[in-house]
Amino acid sequence: MSHRFTRRSLMAAGGLAPLAALAACSGETPGSGVAIDNATGLELPNHTPPPEVEGAIISEVEGVPPGYEKLPAELIKTVDSPPGDGSAVTEFKISWDAPAPPLEENMFWQSYNETLNVDYQPQIAPAANYDERLATLLAGGDLPDIVQLLDTAQSARAIRDGAFADLSPLLAGSAIDEWPNLANIREDQWRYVAYDGKIVGFPIDLPAYNNEFRYRQDWAEENGYPDPPADAEEFKELFSSFSKMGVDGRYGLADAPGTAMIAANAMFHVPIGWRHENGSLTYHQETEEFAEAVKFMTELWEAGAFHPDALSLDANVGQTLSMIPAGTVGISWIATANWFNPGVYYDALQEAPESWAAFVPPHHAGDGAGLFGRSTGVFARVGISAQAAEDEERLKMLLDYCNYLRAPFGSEEHYFLHYGAEGDYFTRSGGGDPQPVEGTSFQPEAAQLTYGLAPVVYDFAGAQDAITVNEQYVNNSEMDPCAGLFSDAATRAQPQLDELFESYVNQIIVGNRPLSDLEVYLEQWRSRGGDDMRTEFEEALKARENGE
Repeated sequence: MSHRFTRRSLMAAGGLAPLAALAACSGETPGSGVAIDNATGLELPNHTPPPEVEGAIISEVEGVPPGYEKLPAELIKTVDSPPGDGSAVTEFKISWDAPAPPLEENMFWQSYNETLNVDYQPQIAPAANYDERLATLLAGGDLPDIVQLLDTAQSARAIRDGAFADLSPLLAGSAIDEWPNLANIREDQWRYVAYDGKIVGFPIDLPAYNNEFRYRQDWAEENGYPDPPADAEEFKELFSSFSKMGVDGRYGLADAPGTAMIAANAMFHVPIGWRHENGSLTYHQETEEFAEAVKFMTELWEAGAFHPDALSLDANVGQTLSMIPAGTVGISWIATANWFNPGVYYDALQEAPESWAAFVPPHHAGDGAGLFGRSTGVFARVGISAQAAEDEERLKMLLDYCNYLRAPFGSEEHYFLHYGAEGDYFTRSGGGDPQPVEGTSFQPEAAQLTYGLAPVVYDFAGAQDAITVNEQYVNNSEMDPCAGLFSDAATRAQPQLDELFESYVNQIIVGNRPLSDLEVYLEQWRSRGGDDMRTEFEEALKARENGE
């Protein structure tokens, strides 16, 4: 599990550990629970590959998204009729963007309702307080039809307690053929959204490695560094040099631990999640590699690479991210697509094409690349509430609705969800590229409303470049051996372990604690739930290996 519930932990596959499935909760005392493999006993839905699209760039590296640098001349139709029945469809979902304009001022929202024949009523939670908003929602007991469930204790408890519908009877085997777009979901993704052998939602797609590092190449060249860092020492020299350029408010690194810790873990080949050897598990923070990464972080701090308010910036993700387009930080680690799709990062790159260059953090000694966390291919679940599913006809309508949202690239439905109705925001003629309608702005009005079930593709000019970089990350990635296992102890202990990490490791990095306190931290980590997590996961891994 990630250490902080931030945009960083949510958006990233391949940081300290890939996002795993939610942890189930049971038992009242540490050590009383178990970890289970939730795909055990699962009857998988039949899989149908998405339709082939002319001009597709298909990587030979498994887990790299397909690329499409242009739309096909003719779009296919995957849905025969609007999925809705005119009633309200309610949804709780996460967002990292400014609020969309209200319905009466939002042309896309109005068109969305008309096209899908629904009265769409979303409850949108900013990422910064998603956990609290979800807890309040679950405590109230009256759930929306659809809920985006991220890796939180509240989500786990709700799934365990039956708050979300078991969709297996309608989707297992050939039953899913009624919803062909949902049938495009891969078998491995179904395994990671299962709970106790049941299908309890759909995956929000995630590439094998979602993000990429970039650095201010223009600053580096100005400081005498024509190439990206080749080892940890050059990394330290480069990013500390940014902080010493004499430009007010400019720093090499912003938040701590933050992006720098993710890079340090990669450079020192810190294991992803857990190391599994001879039937035993070692948590990544217990390894020599992690100790070396923390020591390196202290050196970065001492070298002046960080913003002086680095710890507070780590808790203020919005402010940290705003420093990227503002040009006040020298490193970024955000989703690859952000650099190619319209938005503040894309705009910053267009204004200064030689500024942000992609790079792959190297092995600390210069022996190849770093080690990166491979995701499960699933960012989160999209569940249908058990209450909504009590009416079978309504449940089928909601499945029709989700089937529409899962429309593949190259379809009329996918086009509508990404460009709006013809003439509203874009016009397209003769099979050419969509042309923006002057005075309109699609993303601010639509992005929040459509986020969720769309398949991940690199559908932008420059897709080949993005794929080439992404292949380097995926080729140097590993998955947490415990991905897909549910642990009671992990859910119970994680909040206090997060606080423990902040109290010790964060303070070690900025020099407020000695490096020797890392062992004190680990002793506390083990006694406060870490050892219970280890025992449960070891038992679950053994059961998985035995086919139980």
